[in-house]
Amino acid sequence: MTFKENLKAKIQLNGLMLKISSTMRETPGQRRLDKELTQRLLDMTDFEHTKARDLHLYVRPFEGEIEEVVVLDNELPIYHTTVDDVALRKSPDWKEMFSIKNIKKVLNDQDVIVSKGKESLNLIYDSALSQLDLSYTKDDLESLVEDARQGLERKSLEKVLESFDLFFELLDFQPLSLGILEHDLQTFARPKTNGGEASSFEHLIMLDEESLEVGLKKGTFSPQSDLDLAWVMQYAMGEEKAELQGIEVFEFLAELAMEQQRAH
Repeated sequence: MTFKENLKAKIQLNGLMLKISSTMRETPGQRRLDKELTQRLLDMTDFEHTKARDLHLYVRPFEGEIEEVVVLDNELPIYHTTVDDVALRKSPDWKEMFSIKNIKKVLNDQDVIVSKGKESLNLIYDSALSQLDLSYTKDDLESLVEDARQGLERKSLEKVLESFDLFFELLDFQPLSLGILEHDLQTFARPKTNGGEASSFEHLIMLDEESLEVGLKKGTFSPQSDLDLAWVMQYAMGEEKAELQGIEVFEFLAELAMEQQRAH
């Protein structure tokens, strides 16, 4: 897949993970999991689906004859053992229960269990994420900028929003709700790093969804600052201009992404 395709897959993966986590329930004596969504998540990993007895299992090699086995049920357990062993422990035949050794296996899986519930879900997410090549070059970023240029020229809100989504995924920008603006003006910024306060952000981006005008104000921005909020209001009324406008915003985001890559 191309870099853009991998990045879109990561956005899809994060959305899927959020849906599963928000519907997952782990209460004493009762667990609930959206198995259909979890199956979609597992399909994005290198686990292979198989059936054993009445169990839906996802399996991959681990060490020697030992496999890593995910059971797609409400507990979502992950085991380091064999498929046959998991089948015995999770869905024993009545004849197998004549063996004391088998009874002990059914009653106690601590020797092979790796995780359950949310811990398993996080491990599966990490596995899916590892399948994506998220490294990029300057050419990859220029391609994203070109897509944004086309979106602005064609007045395509869908294409412009997609371009923002891709850059925001790379750079950890997030929507800001300022509570002082008309609904057509959307604002985004990146949480301030290097010891900045939790309520402090940098590089405020403004998008008018009706006119598709895009602007960016460099530097620190705080939703708690009356001066910063006043500037946004003046910008919205056309009394202030952004430092960067239109395609310049996406070119700046590409530069940030290159700086971020060099820093790592």
